Amino acid sequence: MKLGIIGGGGAAVALLAALTRDRLPNLDITVFEPAKNVGPGRAYLPDSDIALLNVSAERMSVLPDAPGHFLEWVKERGGLNGRSVSPAAFLPRRLFGEYLADVAAEITDRLAGRGKSVRTVGSPVIRLRQGPVGFHALTEDGRHFDGLDRVVLCVGIGGPVDVYRLARTPGYINDSYPLSAQLAAIQHEAHVLVLGTGLTAVDTVLFLLENGHRGGITMASRNGLLPTVRTSATAPELRHLSHAAVRAALAVDPVMTGERLLALLDRELREAGTGLSRACAEAVPGESVARRLRRQLQQARDGGALWQPVIIEAMHESVELIWHAMPDAERRRFLTRWHRKFVSLLSPMPQQTAVRLQTAADAGQLRVVRGVRGIRPGESPLPAFLASTGAGDIAADIVVNTTRPAAAAIPEAAIPLVESLVKVGVARRHPLGGVDVARYTNRVLAADGSENRNLFALGHLTAGTHYYTSSMLIIGRQARVVADQLLRHS
Repeated sequence: MKLGIIGGGGAAVALLAALTRDRLPNLDITVFEPAKNVGPGRAYLPDSDIALLNVSAERMSVLPDAPGHFLEWVKERGGLNGRSVSPAAFLPRRLFGEYLADVAAEITDRLAGRGKSVRTVGSPVIRLRQGPVGFHALTEDGRHFDGLDRVVLCVGIGGPVDVYRLARTPGYINDSYPLSAQLAAIQHEAHVLVLGTGLTAVDTVLFLLENGHRGGITMASRNGLLPTVRTSATAPELRHLSHAAVRAALAVDPVMTGERLLALLDRELREAGTGLSRACAEAVPGESVARRLRRQLQQARDGGALWQPVIIEAMHESVELIWHAMPDAERRRFLTRWHRKFVSLLSPMPQQTAVRLQTAADAGQLRVVRGVRGIRPGESPLPAFLASTGAGDIAADIVVNTTRPAAAAIPEAAIPLVESLVKVGVARRHPLGGVDVARYTNRVLAADGSENRNLFALGHLTAGTHYYTSSMLIIGRQARVVADQLLRHS
């Protein structure tokens, strides 16, 4: 059987690992990936060690049943830069990219040793057509590939969105990754405006500071909320939001609403000795950035903020059950009202990161503002940009965009591919924006709602059907589901 995998990032590696976990399949595999190596994708490119994973080493793995696989790989390589690594350490993102590339290369070598191969095509697919003898793929560089029996879409997540249409404006950087390539040339005295206050924005600020930046740095977003600081506390055993407990609750009442979820979460948190109100307080702007970071750091070091590990553990364990129990209208309401707040609570920053930001804030170099209303190029010669915010107009020499795509947006580079499938009815858009797939199989749904037994999707492209599509743990689980179906017919 000829298998085409479109995209070569983490989801593709998870699929390759799942396909070869028990035996070497009778598959002729072609991976379409424009980057130099299969593995890192956009998320884990070679970059500065300033950019850290936001999950500890002991819980990062491409194998869902071996959460320590990445950590063991790091230890076998002699640690990080010759230093031993704690299981609780937050390691550089580029190191996980190297791990993914190494796993992919090892699988390729094993297959080659058995007379099988994984072929890599260094150009993205821009059109996919399904015919009586399989799929036909057209790549961006004009090559044609016929006879693909089955295809898995692993196109990854897109880059930041140019909301204010500043592309081609001198001084505007639309994507901060890789940090070492995109930001190193910024003049150290320049006033830099970073659009966004999430983890990508935090990475951007850290790189500037470590690179010797002396000018002012302003982080700006709609809500002005930085990620919370990761606590040293651990989650108690879940009682109300464990997988088993949620399944039992849905057996009694199969419909989940945002209010019901919050009630379950509040009950879980109260029994852990905290409460939902304390978590919600962290999702409300108001404090200065220095005061907020100082307070959260103290809580984190003292093992406070017990709500944080409870929410993270509950979402990893039960988020898909909860999401699929929500009607479409309720999902849309959740995305509008609560999604961004949940993200800020679910994705805390390491304590060492918060310390560096606090130092810059205390020195008056870093500030965070909210209520961004617009940005326009300034009048020559100065300033280069003027931003209208809730804190007044801000002049900046450089603007770095780190704003994330919408929760269920199709990556810009994959739009021609997706449109080629939707146009002929082979696929359809999910009402919330992603590609519609079957919940239990990840098979792509055709225009009439039928499951395509030969076309699958993994990762961010399935957002809408699934909620938490960026977690390697969840991607690994879904890769197993897809692999099992492919192996039954190989």
